[in-house]
Amino acid sequence: MLSLRKILNFYIQSSIHVGIAVFCLVQLSVPQWSGYSFLVLFGTVVGYNFLKYSEWVLSNKPLRIHLIGILSVTSIAAAGFVLLFFQQDVAIQLDLTIALGLVVLYPFIRKLGWLKPFFVSGVVSYITVVIPLKSSLDVAWFFAQRFLLLSSVMIPFEILDSTTDAVSLKTLPHLFGIVRTKQIGYVLVGLFCITSFHTLSMLYPYFIYALSSVIAIYFSSQKRSWYYTSFWVESLPILWWLILMVFL
Repeated sequence: MLSLRKILNFYIQSSIHVGIAVFCLVQLSVPQWSGYSFLVLFGTVVGYNFLKYSEWVLSNKPLRIHLIGILSVTSIAAAGFVLLFFQQDVAIQLDLTIALGLVVLYPFIRKLGWLKPFFVSGVVSYITVVIPLKSSLDVAWFFAQRFLLLSSVMIPFEILDSTTDAVSLKTLPHLFGIVRTKQIGYVLVGLFCITSFHTLSMLYPYFIYALSSVIAIYFSSQKRSWYYTSFWVESLPILWWLILMVFL
């Protein structure tokens, strides 16, 4: 049992889980498997691990065994990203360069705590909607849908992190309290539902997406386990993709 927990912890901490989640978000936009989907998976692993562990790696502290494993995963993901990056069109390469610049800005944006969840949602929506659907006439509409949905599922993270985030960051829970922050999440889900009427053929899966987001927000609290957000809430895009496969 302990070994299984260690494997699960490594799976989450090495950002493989969030990488698969973002991969599924691309698949929601473009159901066909493509090199771009895997490029995003690899890039997500590299980007998240850079943000989480770069400070530790650049310090002179001895590396623990699990960090060496995470560095190995990151190196493999980086190699896969570079390989697939140069197989993309120049336009996509430029778009990804813009996305990289936004990721680099994250540590500065994080200091504006209330803005953080919307910034993250915007960047992920840009990568998973705008870039693969740039030629679509409805790309702005799809971006709005994805942004609202992802912003809503960021609420459980904000609530859990409020126990460790400095009050000076002025995150949503610090500014409005837990109850009102949840209400903001419900409003975001409601706006997502309103935009969903633009695509009537997708109402059933969109309804399930919205319901799963509401459930995630409702059961979130400051006392929840780390696994609640880092595994279960981050599993929602995987669930959404599986649901889409059923309705296609």
